[in-house]
Amino acid sequence: MTPADFPALREVKLFRTMSPNDRATVDDLLKLRMLRAGTTLFIAGEPGDSMVILARGKLAIVSTVAGHEQIIAEIAAGEFVGEMACIDPAPRSATVRALEDVVLFELTRPDFARLRRLSPGAASALTGEIIHEVTARLRAVDEKIERSMSGGLLSSGTIPISNPRDLQAAMHRGAPRGNPASGKVAAAPSDERSMWTRFVDKVRGGG
Repeated sequence: MTPADFPALREVKLFRTMSPNDRATVDDLLKLRMLRAGTTLFIAGEPGDSMVILARGKLAIVSTVAGHEQIIAEIAAGEFVGEMACIDPAPRSATVRALEDVVLFELTRPDFARLRRLSPGAASALTGEIIHEVTARLRAVDEKIERSMSGGLLSSGTIPISNPRDLQAAMHRGAPRGNPASGKVAAAPSDERSMWTRFVDKVRGGG
């Protein structure tokens, strides 16, 4: 099976600005993976070195609250997760598990580096889409923070998350911390800020 065999992968946002030749180069680097329902794909806190694009089935982003796992969001066919790991070698920000049998395609960091050599145009287009995606997530989370602070939604100590992109952005950016009752929110920890700084530096060619 190849990415071309799955209609859900024809309109993946990461590839929307690529030429057919560049897309073919990327497809050649993607590795097919199939997981059974219940299999854990990523574990929060572990090193990340790849992103995946879901071709069939559903994935769940899972959080542990008070010792109990909760599904925070679902990822459907045609969506992707873990793309930051292709650029920044930071630990995974969330646990991701197969809700049902899934087919996905993986792009590792070494293959992303290989893509830069094989097709600089494709690598540039992919990096641009990652920047666009991360920027949109940060903007969405900033808006949620503002609404939460102004609307008194911090009583639970968290920001409402409605989709995987918001969740990942919140985890990369840092959800509000501090005393919810006081309405005071602490700044994101320095390691989260440094992760974002490393990402920007890499995009700009600084490391």
